[in-house]
Amino acid sequence: MVSVLLSLLLLLGPAVPQETQAGSYRLSFLYTGVSRPTDSLPSFQATAYLNDQVFFHYDSKSRKAIPLDPWSQMEGIEDWEKESELQQARESIFMETLQDIMDYYKDREGSHTFQGRFGCELLNNKSSGAFWKYAYDGQNFIEFNREIPGWVPQDPAALNTKRKWEAEEVYVQRAKAYLEEECPAMLRRYLQYGKAFLDRQGTPHFLCPRAELRRKGDLRLGTQGIS
Repeated sequence: MVSVLLSLLLLLGPAVPQETQAGSYRLSFLYTGVSRPTDSLPSFQATAYLNDQVFFHYDSKSRKAIPLDPWSQMEGIEDWEKESELQQARESIFMETLQDIMDYYKDREGSHTFQGRFGCELLNNKSSGAFWKYAYDGQNFIEFNREIPGWVPQDPAALNTKRKWEAEEVYVQRAKAYLEEECPAMLRRYLQYGKAFLDRQGTPHFLCPRAELRRKGDLRLGTQGIS
């Protein structure tokens, strides 16, 4: 349970593209959970990006992490069976958190969404940033502050989430270590396989988080995140 909880490394969805310096690379993950899925909208989706290129996609219907080209042609870049198992575990905790929030607000009407994005950046092969935020129904919910370190609630219901995720000091330290050590190490490993491809794409347009209020249940998914 602990290792799965610490794996939920997410950052807020609504985003706008922003150019960055040459030599910069980003690994990011966008997660979306909905309380009322449809035939075309799974209850849970996870999409990984290398810079602004989709790396792999997972959803609650396929239950598989599926790499996109050209990554699917790069043998050894990732163990996709293990990645699928990890995403299944993350899905379980993510949807449990959505239910906790809905219970807090007694949100039983309409469709509700829980979103997140997490990731890290490298500049000239050195760590240059990391991020981890959540949103509920399009509004900021909670984010991780590496300087404290700890979770910073941005919504009344997030106080309960903070207590759960900080029940043990090791939870906080592992989260900080993921953003500052594990995530950059993963990105460096992926770059060993795909750096040449990313460099050919030109200056990347990274997705920078932007707070944006939405009517409850109004979820619009863009190819690069929540639009």
